[in-house]
Amino acid sequence: MAAPQLIVVSPHGSGTPLLTEATTALGYTPCGTMSGAKGPSGAWRPGPGEVHPLLTAAYGPDRAALLLRRQGGEGDNLETAFQEAVSALWRVWWMRLGQPVTLASPVDPGLEGRLARVPDSELPGLLPGRGCWYVTSLELRRADGGFLRAWQATGNPPVIFHHRDPRDRIISQIRLLSQPAGQVGSLPEHLVYRDIISALPTMDARITFALTDPGFPGTAEARHCQWLAHHPAVTVITHEDLAGPAHGGSAEARQRALARLRETTGHAAPAVELPAPSAAASEGDDLTVGAWRAHFTPAHERLLSRYHGDLLAV
Repeated sequence: MAAPQLIVVSPHGSGTPLLTEATTALGYTPCGTMSGAKGPSGAWRPGPGEVHPLLTAAYGPDRAALLLRRQGGEGDNLETAFQEAVSALWRVWWMRLGQPVTLASPVDPGLEGRLARVPDSELPGLLPGRGCWYVTSLELRRADGGFLRAWQATGNPPVIFHHRDPRDRIISQIRLLSQPAGQVGSLPEHLVYRDIISALPTMDARITFALTDPGFPGTAEARHCQWLAHHPAVTVITHEDLAGPAHGGSAEARQRALARLRETTGHAAPAVELPAPSAAASEGDDLTVGAWRAHFTPAHERLLSRYHGDLLAV
């Protein structure tokens, strides 16, 4: 039986789009940091049976039953109520996973409060369909203690740790932060570090800064995630394994990585044909394995060993 929810921990710059392609092919809607890849409110519309648990938890059994009758304009009310409940549920998930949230939110505090009181064991069953929660870090001291205890006891939802050679991850982040302001996105740390990176005159200076600044996007997350690489209940998939020939990896390693993904999600191997990665650009491909070799100098290698030797061992 396929797992209804997954959690993917993938630090900034780890080549997450390749993994998102695979989980989406397996029927999982990306949520969290990759929610823009395919939102849950597109062409797919859940049926009454699928939304009933969420509506009941969010509004109580009486109002949930009223909404599901779809009489006298109740259909429109049902759609609005469902979307509001989904927004509140996303926020609850985000907080339980230890992710930063904004205090100013359009989500109804009462609705959020009711969903926040849902037991940890019941939370994965509320989101209709199958969802994959993408986060850039899962820090033990920030994630909700009850959620972590439930996961440790049951192994659910399955957790996938997706990471990449720190040198390629740094190059990927520098390329992202070197883009015009309108193409960097809206994450606060990206906006701030885009200003810093843009003020540095050369790639050499940017790499030196990225290697020596502990707050550079992706660095702290990767360090806080090291426990995931050693936990027996976590499935580890590296970008290098998943890249395939299109991005400088091997077909054999990609097939092994996809087999681990199928096993973790509960999909039989022949049931779903996972896509080959999209073809790489001729140059400047952000997903290329070993792209750092064109930019790192011996001085950078020494800084890497000094500041990030522990990450190279993961």
